[in-house]
Amino acid sequence: TGAFVAGLMFGRTSESHQIEVGFNALAYSFFVPIFFISIGLDVNVRELNPSALWITLLIVVIAILGKILGAGLGSYLGKFTRRESLQLGIGMVSRGEVGLIVAKVGLDQGLLSAELFSAIVGMVLVTTLVTPPMLRASFQPPKTPPAIPESEG
Repeated sequence: TGAFVAGLMFGRTSESHQIEVGFNALAYSFFVPIFFISIGLDVNVRELNPSALWITLLIVVIAILGKILGAGLGSYLGKFTRRESLQLGIGMVSRGEVGLIVAKVGLDQGLLSAELFSAIVGMVLVTTLVTPPMLRASFQPPKTPPAIPESEG
């Protein structure tokens, strides 16, 4: 909380932009790579046996459908078109740092097994990789059947 309060105090100064640039450079060049290295070190590839792969696949399917249905339905109820709702839902599929942070805390606190942690990391990787092609496909114009010429009579 002390760091948060310091951020609030520095945010009110005229040098806040320079301070933010400096902290971002430090964070993204030092701390973020260390975070991802620590996540990678905790993933136990040996835990990825056939049952773990099924768990990973199930989590991936639930994660993708949950985001598409949840965000898609919410946007549809908010008067978006079906296509826009699907695009918004697909755009939300990718998961990242927050999922990894929660999984890491769960592993460290003994709330997640190494197998489940590895499955969650696998889900984060898969959803991050499949979102761009799915999103690209959702923006393709709809295919229309070829027009049938009318016969002259």
